[in-house]
Amino acid sequence: MTDRPKHTNRDRTETARQTLIDAAMVAYEDAGLSGLCAEGRWDAAVDAMRSVDLVEGPQSDSAAELIASLSRAVAVIADASAPPPSGGSIAAAAGALAAALTQMVAGLTAGRPRYAHVAEGMRSAAERAASLATDLTDLVRQDAVAVEAVTAAYRLPKGTDENVAARTAAIEQAMHSATVAPFEIARAAAAVAELAATVAERGNTNAVADAAVAAVLAEAVCRASALTVRVNVPALRDTHAGARLTTEAMAFASAASAAAGRAVTRAGEPA
Repeated sequence: MTDRPKHTNRDRTETARQTLIDAAMVAYEDAGLSGLCAEGRWDAAVDAMRSVDLVEGPQSDSAAELIASLSRAVAVIADASAPPPSGGSIAAAAGALAAALTQMVAGLTAGRPRYAHVAEGMRSAAERAASLATDLTDLVRQDAVAVEAVTAAYRLPKGTDENVAARTAAIEQAMHSATVAPFEIARAAAAVAELAATVAERGNTNAVADAAVAAVLAEAVCRASALTVRVNVPALRDTHAGARLTTEAMAFASAASAAAGRAVTRAGEPA
């Protein structure tokens, strides 16, 4: 009898998640058929998710938190007044979702009598995951702004020696920002992967697959961001700083990969 509520809650979580995804996809496709632009289609998808009446209960709050993080990340990307999204900003948005998913699993653990021995740790994990989700959502815009600055710098005039000098300096400054942004995304994503692995190993066994998904997604974000750092570094004049950024970014990627491996291994173990 004690196991049944847990399975029921798990089913509710899955149902809520799938309902939200289905509502978003239908609204997105319908908006496209209606001729709306990408921004309008995203708005329609987010509005549809917000209008879904989720089942009340301890799981609905977790699902609501997850979709709220999704809405925030999508809103930043779709903001017409903001620079167009870049590969780094898309990676940051995905990292924010991985953090939100980690937060959800930690929340599904804290407060359960069966997991009283890890309750405090799971509450701390949930708070840390929420903070990382916020950081990564902020990095969505930061990376897009940095990439736009690079484009603007390359468009500067170069008709005179002074123009060339000013243009070169602007490109250098912009490329530095465009390298630091994905570096910070890689750093945050590695932290999410590690946190997700810990939650997978110690958290609610009914949601271990979700924690593993979060870890794997965070690993992909980290690897993609480290790749962007490595590609951008040759444009920096400060070779020592560039080498440090590359080395540390690749170390983040290795750590994220190890964490994802732990989470996947845990997901493959019997509950």
